[in-house]
Amino acid sequence: MNTKGIKGFIYRITELVAQFAYLQLLWIVFTITGLGIFGIFPSTAAMFSVVRKWVMGEEDAPVFKTFWQTYKTEFIRVNGLGLIFVAIGWLLYVDFHFFTIGDSIGSSILKMVTILITYFFITTAIYFFPIFVHFQYRFFDYIKYSFLYSVSSPLRTAGIFIITCAIYFLLLKVPSLFLIFSGSIISYIWMWYVYVTITKT
Repeated sequence: MNTKGIKGFIYRITELVAQFAYLQLLWIVFTITGLGIFGIFPSTAAMFSVVRKWVMGEEDAPVFKTFWQTYKTEFIRVNGLGLIFVAIGWLLYVDFHFFTIGDSIGSSILKMVTILITYFFITTAIYFFPIFVHFQYRFFDYIKYSFLYSVSSPLRTAGIFIITCAIYFLLLKVPSLFLIFSGSIISYIWMWYVYVTITKT
């Protein structure tokens, strides 16, 4: 690789790092702006709308404009769907910690069933945001199709689940990188993975 090529490569890497860090900053700021619980879902949807364009080859898409457009237009709808996920997650948490206590066969079976349901809940959540920004469905159809896609490609779904866990724990080893890149990098991987899945089904 010649000097010009090396400089171009370094510039591109620097540009990518800056883009991911900027997107992460927008995600954090707008999550806080929405008072946390009401900001995290529209901020996450907005982040996925940006990485969707990157995955589809639109590297020069305006980051802030794309982010803000999705954030404000989908604020109510994605919060409604997000709160449904929160409610389901809370029920699973309660079920696991309060109704699976004990060493009886019944408790063990209930615990295994709860773990299995939790896995599908997490994988459905992984598919949800990529599908939300990529398709136009009716309100509850986003959850339905997120679940159907997650179970229709079990190996891909298991793969993205394992990769997500690995990246999450690796970034946790370096708190500064976790703060700057965790959301944007994971969202890009999810979007790319899900985009490949939905375009091949």
